Amino acid sequence: MDKQLYRIVEYILNVADPADLEVIEAALAKRQNDKRSAPVMGLNPAKMAAGTTDSVNAQLENTKASVKKMVSEFAAEIIRRNAPELEEHQVNELLREFMPESAGGGQRKKAGKTPAGDSLPPGMIIQMVRQFVEYSEGAMSPSEQIQLETSIPDWKTRFWNSFPGQLQKLISLYLNGDIDRERFYAHVYDLLGL
Repeated sequence: MDKQLYRIVEYILNVADPADLEVIEAALAKRQNDKRSAPVMGLNPAKMAAGTTDSVNAQLENTKASVKKMVSEFAAEIIRRNAPELEEHQVNELLREFMPESAGGGQRKKAGKTPAGDSLPPGMIIQMVRQFVEYSEGAMSPSEQIQLETSIPDWKTRFWNSFPGQLQKLISLYLNGDIDRERFYAHVYDLLGL
């Protein structure tokens, strides 16, 4: 199998979230329509597909950068709120320590398997999962809900879209009652390589 085709299939099956799948589905529909009319209109479907792929990749990179920026700003706000005595350079130093890639440093790599969702630090993902699940179960305090909405408008959607597909499936299984809390968190920690 062609390496590029393998990467595309791997992305669709294991990485793409529902919004990404809609974009991919639209691109495929467009490709099919263009393919049917190519002999009549003289269009080059391969060239159009390559252009669509480039466009989709650019949109995905922009989304990824946006989520990283949002999480970094959210973490900085939490640090400032909980430690107002810190100067800005100290806040930035903490961000570089706990979120090296988001704060402009290099990405940390652990030995062994690469955890799912490695674009965000596993500790940050665990916190986001906890908040998402608590809200979904109705267990989140009103003050925390207000704090999240103030800091990150539409945080529920943004958190969900930043979770890897496998993590979304685990959360759905837990919230639907298919697995218990202990097994859920054990699977989440395993998925994130913790």
